Amino acid sequence: MNNEKVHQLRAVESLRSGVPSRDVVRFFPPEQRDVATKWENVLEVTTRGEHATGLLLEGDFGTGKSHWLEHMKHLAGEANFVSSTVVLNKETPLHELAKLLRAAVESATLPGRSGPALSEIAFNYRADTAPGYTQLFEWVHGANRDPRLALTLLLFERTRDEEVRERVIAEWMGDAMTGAEFRVGLRESGMTGLSFPKPRKDNFLEKFEFLARFFQSAGYGGWVLLLDEAEMISKYSQRQRGRSYAHLAQLLGDSKSGVKGLACAATITKDYAGQVLYGRKNDMATIPVKMENTRDEGLAAAAIGGMRFIERGGSDLRPMGKDGIERLFEQARGLYSQVYDWEAPPLPNRREYSSSTSMRQHLRWWINAWDLLRLYGHQGETIVEAVAVSYEEDTDMQTESPGDESRIVL
Repeated sequence: MNNEKVHQLRAVESLRSGVPSRDVVRFFPPEQRDVATKWENVLEVTTRGEHATGLLLEGDFGTGKSHWLEHMKHLAGEANFVSSTVVLNKETPLHELAKLLRAAVESATLPGRSGPALSEIAFNYRADTAPGYTQLFEWVHGANRDPRLALTLLLFERTRDEEVRERVIAEWMGDAMTGAEFRVGLRESGMTGLSFPKPRKDNFLEKFEFLARFFQSAGYGGWVLLLDEAEMISKYSQRQRGRSYAHLAQLLGDSKSGVKGLACAATITKDYAGQVLYGRKNDMATIPVKMENTRDEGLAAAAIGGMRFIERGGSDLRPMGKDGIERLFEQARGLYSQVYDWEAPPLPNRREYSSSTSMRQHLRWWINAWDLLRLYGHQGETIVEAVAVSYEEDTDMQTESPGDESRIVL
Protein backbone atom coordinates (compact mmCIF):
# COMPACT_ATOMS: atom_id res chain seq x y z
CA MET A 1 0.00 0.00 0.00
CA ASN A 2 1.54 3.32 -1.04
CA ASN A 3 1.75 6.38 1.22
CA GLU A 4 -1.10 8.22 -0.50
CA LYS A 5 -3.41 5.27 0.05
CA VAL A 6 -2.42 5.17 3.71
CA HIS A 7 -3.24 8.87 4.12
CA GLN A 8 -6.60 8.35 2.42
CA LEU A 9 -7.48 5.36 4.60
CA ARG A 10 -6.51 7.18 7.78
CA ALA A 11 -8.65 10.14 6.73
CA VAL A 12 -11.71 7.92 6.20
CA GLU A 13 -11.15 6.22 9.58
CA SER A 14 -10.98 9.63 11.25
CA LEU A 15 -14.17 10.76 9.50
CA ARG A 16 -15.89 7.56 10.58
CA SER A 17 -15.03 8.22 14.24
CA GLY A 18 -15.70 11.94 14.02
CA VAL A 19 -12.20 12.85 15.18
CA PRO A 20 -10.27 15.51 13.22
CA SER A 21 -6.75 14.57 12.16
CA ARG A 22 -3.99 15.94 9.95
CA ASP A 23 -5.09 13.53 7.23
CA VAL A 24 -8.68 14.84 7.36
CA VAL A 25 -7.41 18.42 7.17
CA ARG A 26 -5.24 17.47 4.21
CA PHE A 27 -8.26 16.34 2.19
CA PHE A 28 -10.89 18.64 3.72
CA PRO A 29 -9.35 22.02 4.57
CA PRO A 30 -11.75 24.54 6.20
CA GLU A 31 -13.31 27.06 3.83
CA GLN A 32 -13.28 30.28 5.90
CA ARG A 33 -10.35 32.09 4.35
CA ASP A 34 -10.71 35.07 6.72
CA VAL A 35 -9.87 32.91 9.73
CA ALA A 36 -6.87 31.35 7.98
CA THR A 37 -5.60 34.81 7.00
CA LYS A 38 -5.85 36.04 10.60
CA TRP A 39 -3.88 33.03 11.81
CA GLU A 40 -1.22 33.44 9.13
CA ASN A 41 -0.82 37.06 10.29
CA VAL A 42 -0.36 35.87 13.89
CA LEU A 43 2.37 33.46 12.76
CA GLU A 44 4.09 36.16 10.71
CA VAL A 45 4.14 38.63 13.63
CA THR A 46 5.47 35.93 15.96
CA THR A 47 8.23 35.00 13.52
CA ARG A 48 9.38 38.63 13.47
CA GLY A 49 9.87 38.48 17.23
CA GLU A 50 6.98 40.85 17.94
CA HIS A 51 4.11 40.48 20.38
CA ALA A 52 1.24 38.66 18.66
CA THR A 53 -2.36 38.68 19.85
CA GLY A 54 -3.76 35.19 19.37
CA LEU A 55 -7.13 33.99 18.11
CA LEU A 56 -10.27 32.87 19.92
CA LEU A 57 -12.44 30.61 17.76
CA GLU A 58 -16.15 30.64 18.60
CA GLY A 59 -18.62 27.99 17.53
CA ASP A 60 -21.27 25.60 18.75
CA PHE A 61 -20.68 21.88 19.28
CA GLY A 62 -19.74 20.16 16.02
CA THR A 63 -19.10 23.34 14.03
CA GLY A 64 -15.50 22.39 13.32
CA LYS A 65 -13.52 24.06 16.13
CA SER A 66 -11.19 21.08 16.60
CA HIS A 67 -10.97 20.70 12.82
CA TRP A 68 -9.83 24.30 12.61
CA LEU A 69 -7.17 23.77 15.29
CA GLU A 70 -5.78 20.85 13.30
CA HIS A 71 -5.70 23.03 10.18
CA MET A 72 -3.98 25.82 12.12
CA LYS A 73 -1.38 23.31 13.26
CA HIS A 74 -0.86 22.37 9.61
CA LEU A 75 -0.38 26.04 8.67
CA ALA A 76 2.03 26.44 11.58
CA GLY A 77 4.06 23.50 10.32
CA GLU A 78 4.31 25.11 6.90
CA ALA A 79 5.60 28.26 8.62
CA ASN A 80 8.23 26.19 10.50
CA PHE A 81 6.71 26.38 13.99
CA VAL A 82 6.87 23.92 16.86
CA SER A 83 3.23 23.09 17.67
CA SER A 84 1.33 21.84 20.73
CA THR A 85 -2.35 20.98 21.10
CA VAL A 86 -3.83 20.74 24.60
CA VAL A 87 -7.44 19.79 25.36
CA LEU A 88 -8.49 21.56 28.55
CA ASN A 89 -9.87 19.01 31.00
CA LYS A 90 -9.36 17.70 34.53
CA GLU A 91 -5.74 16.70 33.89
CA THR A 92 -4.83 19.95 32.11
CA PRO A 93 -6.86 22.75 33.72
CA LEU A 94 -6.26 26.31 32.61
CA HIS A 95 -6.01 27.51 36.20
CA GLU A 96 -2.84 25.44 36.80
CA LEU A 97 -0.10 26.69 34.47
CA ALA A 98 2.30 24.06 35.79
CA LYS A 99 0.15 21.25 34.40
CA LEU A 100 -0.57 23.18 31.22
CA LEU A 101 3.13 23.79 30.58
CA ARG A 102 3.99 20.12 30.99
CA ALA A 103 1.14 19.01 28.73
CA ALA A 104 2.13 21.58 26.10
CA VAL A 105 5.76 20.45 26.07
CA GLU A 106 4.84 16.76 26.01
CA SER A 107 2.54 17.27 23.02
CA ALA A 108 4.92 19.58 21.13
CA THR A 109 5.98 18.31 17.70
CA LEU A 110 8.24 19.59 14.94
CA PRO A 111 7.02 20.31 11.39
CA GLY A 112 6.50 17.02 9.58
CA ARG A 113 7.67 14.99 12.59
CA SER A 114 5.84 13.04 15.28
CA GLY A 115 8.48 12.73 18.02
CA PRO A 116 8.76 14.96 21.12
CA ALA A 117 9.97 18.36 19.90
CA LEU A 118 11.99 19.50 22.91
CA SER A 119 14.01 16.28 23.14
CA GLU A 120 14.67 16.24 19.38
CA ILE A 121 15.86 19.84 19.36
CA ALA A 122 17.93 19.41 22.51
CA PHE A 123 19.71 16.34 21.12
CA ASN A 124 21.24 18.36 18.27
CA TYR A 125 21.40 21.78 19.92
CA ARG A 126 24.80 23.51 20.00
CA ALA A 127 25.18 27.05 21.24
CA ASP A 128 27.93 27.86 18.72
CA THR A 129 25.74 26.88 15.74
CA ALA A 130 22.21 27.73 16.93
CA PRO A 131 21.12 30.75 14.80
CA GLY A 132 19.43 32.59 17.66
CA TYR A 133 21.50 31.62 20.67
CA THR A 134 22.91 35.13 21.21
CA GLN A 135 19.40 36.61 21.48
CA LEU A 136 18.33 33.84 23.87
CA PHE A 137 21.44 34.39 26.00
CA GLU A 138 20.74 38.11 26.24
CA TRP A 139 17.12 37.49 27.19
CA VAL A 140 17.80 35.03 30.01
CA HIS A 141 20.32 37.51 31.50
CA GLY A 142 17.80 40.37 31.41
CA ALA A 143 16.68 42.29 34.47
CA ASN A 144 14.33 40.47 36.90
CA ARG A 145 14.68 37.21 34.97
CA ASP A 146 14.67 33.98 36.97
CA PRO A 147 18.41 33.25 37.42
CA ARG A 148 17.77 29.52 37.22
CA LEU A 149 17.00 29.92 33.51
CA ALA A 150 20.43 31.39 32.80
CA LEU A 151 22.19 28.82 34.99
CA THR A 152 20.42 25.82 33.49
CA LEU A 153 20.98 27.15 29.98
CA LEU A 154 24.71 27.45 30.79
CA LEU A 155 24.75 23.89 32.12
CA PHE A 156 22.83 22.68 29.06
CA GLU A 157 25.32 24.45 26.79
CA ARG A 158 28.45 23.12 28.48
CA THR A 159 27.52 19.53 29.30
CA ARG A 160 27.74 16.62 26.89
CA ASP A 161 26.18 14.22 29.41
CA GLU A 162 22.78 13.24 28.04
CA GLU A 163 21.42 12.46 31.51
CA VAL A 164 22.32 15.96 32.69
CA ARG A 165 20.66 17.48 29.62
CA GLU A 166 17.52 15.43 30.24
CA ARG A 167 17.47 16.70 33.84
CA VAL A 168 17.79 20.30 32.60
CA ILE A 169 14.90 19.74 30.18
CA ALA A 170 12.81 18.40 33.07
CA GLU A 171 13.64 21.60 34.99
CA TRP A 172 12.37 23.69 32.07
CA MET A 173 9.14 21.66 32.10
CA GLY A 174 8.57 22.41 35.79
CA ASP A 175 10.28 19.49 37.54
CA ALA A 176 12.83 21.50 39.53
CA MET A 177 16.43 20.27 39.80
CA THR A 178 17.89 19.97 43.29
CA GLY A 179 20.99 21.91 44.25
CA ALA A 180 22.88 18.61 44.48
CA GLU A 181 21.89 17.63 40.93
CA PHE A 182 23.00 21.03 39.66
CA ARG A 183 26.39 20.79 41.41
CA VAL A 184 26.97 17.29 40.02
CA GLY A 185 26.22 18.59 36.55
CA LEU A 186 28.65 21.47 37.06
CA ARG A 187 31.47 19.19 38.17
CA GLU A 188 30.96 16.85 35.22
CA SER A 189 31.07 19.89 32.91
CA GLY A 190 34.27 21.26 34.46
CA MET A 191 32.56 24.15 36.27
CA THR A 192 32.33 24.92 39.97
CA GLY A 193 31.50 27.75 42.33
CA LEU A 194 28.06 28.68 41.00
CA SER A 195 25.17 28.87 43.46
CA PHE A 196 21.73 27.60 42.49
CA PRO A 197 18.82 29.64 43.92
CA LYS A 198 15.56 28.06 45.01
CA PRO A 199 12.88 27.76 42.30
CA ARG A 200 10.37 30.56 42.02
CA LYS A 201 6.70 29.82 42.40
CA ASP A 202 5.58 32.43 39.90
CA ASN A 203 7.56 31.76 36.74
CA PHE A 204 5.56 29.28 34.66
CA LEU A 205 4.56 32.00 32.19
CA GLU A 206 8.23 32.95 32.01
CA LYS A 207 9.04 29.32 31.19
CA PHE A 208 6.53 29.41 28.34
CA GLU A 209 8.42 32.38 26.93
CA PHE A 210 11.82 30.82 27.57
CA LEU A 211 10.89 27.66 25.66
CA ALA A 212 9.31 29.67 22.82
CA ARG A 213 12.53 31.66 22.52
CA PHE A 214 14.59 28.46 22.82
CA PHE A 215 12.70 27.01 19.84
CA GLN A 216 13.31 30.24 17.92
CA SER A 217 17.00 30.15 18.80
CA ALA A 218 17.16 26.70 17.17
CA GLY A 219 15.86 28.16 13.91
CA TYR A 220 12.10 27.66 14.23
CA GLY A 221 9.48 30.38 13.81
CA GLY A 222 8.32 30.01 17.40
CA TRP A 223 5.94 27.93 19.46
CA VAL A 224 2.26 27.45 18.61
CA LEU A 225 -0.08 26.60 21.49
CA LEU A 226 -3.58 25.42 20.56
CA LEU A 227 -6.09 25.19 23.43
CA ASP A 228 -9.27 23.22 22.79
CA GLU A 229 -12.52 23.53 24.79
CA ALA A 230 -11.92 26.72 26.78
CA GLU A 231 -15.58 26.51 27.83
CA MET A 232 -14.32 24.06 30.48
CA ILE A 233 -13.50 27.18 32.51
CA SER A 234 -17.18 27.24 33.53
CA LYS A 235 -16.71 23.93 35.38
CA TYR A 236 -14.14 25.38 37.78
CA SER A 237 -14.72 27.09 41.10
CA GLN A 238 -15.06 30.87 41.13
CA ARG A 239 -11.45 31.39 42.23
CA GLN A 240 -10.18 28.95 39.62
CA ARG A 241 -12.19 30.69 36.92
CA GLY A 242 -10.54 33.98 37.83
CA ARG A 243 -7.07 32.48 37.42
CA SER A 244 -8.13 30.79 34.18
CA TYR A 245 -9.34 34.04 32.63
CA ALA A 246 -6.03 35.66 33.61
CA HIS A 247 -3.99 32.84 32.07
CA LEU A 248 -6.10 32.93 28.93
CA ALA A 249 -5.35 36.64 28.52
CA GLN A 250 -1.64 36.10 29.13
CA LEU A 251 -1.30 33.21 26.67
CA LEU A 252 -3.49 34.76 23.97
CA GLY A 253 -1.63 38.01 24.50
CA ASP A 254 -4.17 40.76 25.10
CA SER A 255 -3.28 44.44 24.73
CA LYS A 256 -1.38 44.55 28.04
CA SER A 257 0.56 41.30 28.04
CA GLY A 258 1.85 38.51 25.91
CA VAL A 259 4.51 35.87 25.52
CA LYS A 260 6.92 36.70 22.71
CA GLY A 261 7.67 33.73 20.54
CA LEU A 262 4.31 32.13 21.39
CA ALA A 263 1.36 32.09 18.96
CA CYS A 264 -1.77 30.93 20.76
CA ALA A 265 -5.30 30.05 19.66
CA ALA A 266 -8.20 28.73 21.72
CA THR A 267 -11.71 27.46 21.02
CA ILE A 268 -14.83 28.31 23.01
CA THR A 269 -18.58 27.85 22.62
CA LYS A 270 -20.44 30.72 21.02
CA ASP A 271 -22.81 31.44 23.90
CA TYR A 272 -20.20 31.35 26.67
CA ALA A 273 -20.24 35.12 27.29
CA GLY A 274 -24.02 35.27 27.59
CA GLN A 275 -24.28 32.15 29.73
CA VAL A 276 -21.27 32.56 32.03
CA LEU A 277 -19.91 36.12 31.90
CA TYR A 278 -23.38 37.67 32.10
CA GLY A 279 -25.70 34.75 32.91
CA ARG A 280 -26.44 33.23 36.26
CA LYS A 281 -22.74 33.07 37.17
CA ASN A 282 -22.25 36.73 36.15
CA ASP A 283 -18.45 36.31 36.21
CA MET A 284 -17.82 39.76 34.77
CA ALA A 285 -19.16 41.34 37.96
CA THR A 286 -18.34 38.73 40.59
CA ILE A 287 -14.85 37.47 39.66
CA PRO A 288 -12.93 40.76 40.22
CA VAL A 289 -14.62 41.18 43.62
CA LYS A 290 -13.87 37.57 44.54
CA MET A 291 -10.16 38.10 43.81
CA GLU A 292 -9.81 41.17 46.06
CA ASN A 293 -7.67 40.71 49.18
CA THR A 294 -6.66 37.17 48.18
CA ARG A 295 -3.38 35.69 47.01
CA ASP A 296 -4.74 36.00 43.45
CA GLU A 297 -5.36 39.74 43.68
CA GLY A 298 -2.39 40.46 41.43
CA LEU A 299 -4.16 38.53 38.67
CA ALA A 300 -7.40 40.53 38.79
CA ALA A 301 -6.49 42.93 35.97
CA ALA A 302 -5.45 40.04 33.73
CA ALA A 303 -8.66 38.15 34.61
CA ILE A 304 -10.72 41.14 33.50
CA GLY A 305 -8.66 41.23 30.31
CA GLY A 306 -9.41 37.57 29.65
CA MET A 307 -13.14 38.07 30.16
CA ARG A 308 -13.09 41.13 27.89
CA PHE A 309 -11.31 39.02 25.27
CA ILE A 310 -14.20 36.54 25.35
CA GLU A 311 -16.82 39.31 25.54
CA ARG A 312 -15.50 41.02 22.40
CA GLY A 313 -16.05 37.82 20.54
CA GLY A 314 -13.57 35.79 18.57
CA SER A 315 -13.51 34.52 15.02
CA ASP A 316 -17.01 33.19 14.38
CA LEU A 317 -16.97 29.76 12.76
CA ARG A 318 -19.90 29.93 10.37
CA PRO A 319 -21.85 26.80 9.36
CA MET A 320 -21.30 25.66 5.79
CA GLY A 321 -23.85 26.80 3.20
CA LYS A 322 -25.76 24.44 0.96
CA ASP A 323 -23.23 24.77 -1.87
CA GLY A 324 -20.39 24.07 0.53
CA ILE A 325 -22.11 20.91 1.79
CA GLU A 326 -22.54 19.72 -1.79
CA ARG A 327 -18.82 20.25 -2.49
CA LEU A 328 -17.97 18.44 0.74
CA PHE A 329 -20.20 15.52 -0.23
CA GLU A 330 -18.50 15.09 -3.61
CA GLN A 331 -15.06 15.29 -1.99
CA ALA A 332 -16.02 12.65 0.58
CA ARG A 333 -17.58 10.41 -2.09
CA GLY A 334 -14.45 10.61 -4.23
CA LEU A 335 -12.18 9.84 -1.29
CA TYR A 336 -14.28 6.87 -0.12
CA SER A 337 -14.41 5.46 -3.66
CA GLN A 338 -10.61 5.65 -3.99
CA VAL A 339 -9.93 4.03 -0.61
CA TYR A 340 -12.16 0.98 -1.19
CA ASP A 341 -12.02 0.77 -5.01
CA TRP A 342 -15.80 0.91 -4.90
CA GLU A 343 -17.99 3.53 -6.55
CA ALA A 344 -19.78 5.26 -3.69
CA PRO A 345 -23.35 6.12 -4.78
CA PRO A 346 -24.88 9.60 -4.56
CA LEU A 347 -27.19 8.65 -1.62
CA PRO A 348 -30.55 9.76 -3.03
CA ASN A 349 -32.17 9.71 0.43
CA ARG A 350 -29.64 12.15 1.85
CA ARG A 351 -31.14 14.39 4.52
CA GLU A 352 -32.18 17.92 3.67
CA TYR A 353 -29.71 20.71 4.17
CA SER A 354 -29.89 22.44 7.56
CA SER A 355 -27.53 25.09 8.88
CA SER A 356 -27.79 23.47 12.33
CA THR A 357 -26.32 20.17 11.10
CA SER A 358 -22.58 20.14 11.67
CA MET A 359 -19.95 19.16 9.14
CA ARG A 360 -18.97 16.30 11.44
CA GLN A 361 -22.55 14.96 11.45
CA HIS A 362 -22.79 15.13 7.67
CA LEU A 363 -19.50 13.30 7.15
CA ARG A 364 -20.23 10.54 9.66
CA TRP A 365 -23.70 10.01 8.17
CA TRP A 366 -22.28 9.65 4.66
CA ILE A 367 -19.42 7.34 5.68
CA ASN A 368 -21.75 5.09 7.71
CA ALA A 369 -24.28 4.97 4.87
CA TRP A 370 -21.60 3.92 2.37
CA ASP A 371 -20.22 1.33 4.80
CA LEU A 372 -23.64 -0.32 5.09
CA LEU A 373 -24.18 -0.25 1.33
CA ARG A 374 -20.71 -1.57 0.51
CA LEU A 375 -20.69 -4.34 3.13
CA TYR A 376 -24.36 -5.36 3.38
CA GLY A 377 -26.19 -3.71 0.50
CA HIS A 378 -28.43 -1.97 3.03
CA GLN A 379 -29.47 1.69 3.12
CA GLY A 380 -29.20 2.63 6.79
CA GLU A 381 -30.16 5.66 8.81
CA THR A 382 -28.01 7.51 11.34
CA ILE A 383 -29.78 8.89 14.39
CA VAL A 384 -28.37 12.21 15.57
CA GLU A 385 -28.91 13.42 19.13
CA ALA A 386 -28.30 17.02 20.07
CA VAL A 387 -25.57 17.57 22.64
CA ALA A 388 -26.45 20.17 25.25
CA VAL A 389 -23.50 22.16 26.58
CA SER A 390 -23.59 22.51 30.36
CA TYR A 391 -21.91 25.42 32.13
CA GLU A 392 -22.52 24.10 35.64
CA GLU A 393 -19.62 23.80 38.06
CA ASP A 394 -18.17 20.31 38.42
CA THR A 395 -16.44 19.46 41.70
CA ASP A 396 -14.54 16.67 39.97
CA MET A 397 -12.89 19.31 37.75
CA GLN A 398 -11.88 21.54 40.67
CA THR A 399 -9.24 19.38 42.37
CA GLU A 400 -5.89 21.17 42.45
CA SER A 401 -2.36 19.87 42.84
CA PRO A 402 -0.94 20.14 46.36
CA GLY A 403 0.88 23.44 46.71
CA ASP A 404 -0.49 24.78 43.45
CA GLU A 405 2.20 27.00 41.90
CA SER A 406 0.31 28.32 38.89
CA ARG A 407 -0.24 31.84 40.17
CA ILE A 408 1.34 34.41 37.86
CA VAL A 409 1.57 38.12 38.56
CA LEU A 410 1.93 40.46 35.60
